[in-house]
Amino acid sequence: MTAGWLLDTNILLYISNPGAAEHFAATASVGRLLAAGDRLAVAPQVFFELWSVATRPVTANGLGWSVARARAEVEVIRSRFLVLEEPPVVVDLWLDIVARHGLKGKRVHDAHLMATMKANGVTRLLTFKAADFPAEPGISIFTPEP
Repeated sequence: MTAGWLLDTNILLYISNPGAAEHFAATASVGRLLAAGDRLAVAPQVFFELWSVATRPVTANGLGWSVARARAEVEVIRSRFLVLEEPPVVVDLWLDIVARHGLKGKRVHDAHLMATMKANGVTRLLTFKAADFPAEPGISIFTPEP
């Protein structure tokens, strides 16, 4: 069974960080999706982004976690959600998205998530940063609500 939703990195960071203002909205939204029987997934890229933010010093807009804590959180996420595959077609899909939308800089990472979604038949994305993603046919973007 394929997943119906991809969780963006910020969703998992806020769930993992009870002190964040967005913690409740992220937790409640994911809880509602799971209670409804939805299958939730993460892309491999989400782990890389989460690790980067989680282990970066607080003074540099990170969480300041130790490597051990970051690894433990990644393992928890891997055990709870489907991890999507990244077949070679992801490169073709990504290239199409970035070229068609004229994406540059950091925005190409969001296009990578969308390409991974398309390659895996995932049509819905949950993120706090919907404006960072281009409008892409076949993908619906949702923001958590408390």
